[in-house]
Amino acid sequence: MREYSNYPLEAVVAKANLLIKQGCDVYQKFTCSGCGARLTMAKPNVFHGSGTCDRCSRTTNIRINGCNMMVVTNRWPLEGA
Repeated sequence: MREYSNYPLEAVVAKANLLIKQGCDVYQKFTCSGCGARLTMAKPNVFHGSGTCDRCSRTTNIRINGCNMMVVTNRWPLEGA
């Protein structure tokens, strides 16, 4: 199974808030604790404590397992990136 970079939810949210203030759209990503799929939440700029896999239906506790983010922007460079 491929390893993905997941970080504590609070740290990702803090960094995401800085990017959102700069006009970015930020999508939460997490790794399914069941099948290991890498998943991205559909709604930008919203972070969740858990997520359900659309492949195996397992619910992952993101507060415990961590997450990351995908940033969409047309501005570069970003402050604090």
